[in-house]
Amino acid sequence: MEAFHCDGFVVVPAFFSPAEIAPLAEACLADPTIGRRIRAVADSDGFAQEVVGWTEYSPTYLGKVPFLACMIDNAAALLGQPAYHWHSKLSMKRPQAPGKWDWHQDYPFWYDEGCLWPDMLTCTVAVDRTDAENGCMKLVKASHRLGRVNHTTVGQAVGMDPARLSLVLEQCETVPMVLAPGDACFFHANLLHASGPNVSERPRTLLHCSYNAIANSPFISEGQEHHLYKPFEILPDSCLLDGSPVFEGHRFNQETQKMGAGRTNAYGYKSVVGHLESAS
Repeated sequence: MEAFHCDGFVVVPAFFSPAEIAPLAEACLADPTIGRRIRAVADSDGFAQEVVGWTEYSPTYLGKVPFLACMIDNAAALLGQPAYHWHSKLSMKRPQAPGKWDWHQDYPFWYDEGCLWPDMLTCTVAVDRTDAENGCMKLVKASHRLGRVNHTTVGQAVGMDPARLSLVLEQCETVPMVLAPGDACFFHANLLHASGPNVSERPRTLLHCSYNAIANSPFISEGQEHHLYKPFEILPDSCLLDGSPVFEGHRFNQETQKMGAGRTNAYGYKSVVGHLESAS
């Protein structure tokens, strides 16, 4: 908790056991399009990044994982107040995929969606081994202390104002998230983060589960029904080993699918329409 509040993040090795992360890793390797539901969004250079998101519970691996006790309880402990699932997504980089995630904070987008306070965080779990070669996530240590910063159009994406970003990167340490499968990183919603292209022959898949303080449920209701706090059941961690299907029958959000090119989707990124092949 001290590291989280001081640095803006904390890494928890072996947060999921090999047996717990294996079903997701195997399913993503077998079907990297997640049943053709994955969508592409543009980075600043127009290259595609692949992502698929969801909010609701379902009796599947993906539907259960955000509601596990280890996720909810630790999110609440770090936020210092009761928390609930905001949304989750799989961020996938295929081998030799040129797309990157540009430097950004999460909270500016969530602020626009009606959350007054930055009492929000994300737990990122490595599904594959992640390192610089296959485009691991990078964090700017202690950058959450900047507060919410202005984001602007950066090429074909949205990100932190480049002039201010260059100063921050000069003054703060950038930490690559080199993670083994099952390792987790909890990071604050105002922490600057990014990732590079995948120049390897290995996939890079991350599971991002984001959480909001219950008291911070968005005051905007129209268009934010999926983000409003609703009572939920905290699940035992053991349910990941019950043999449930990973994503078959699960309901995914389709915000990126509904967006036109150049418009910002619910995750704060601009969509690429119908060009999934560009990320392969």
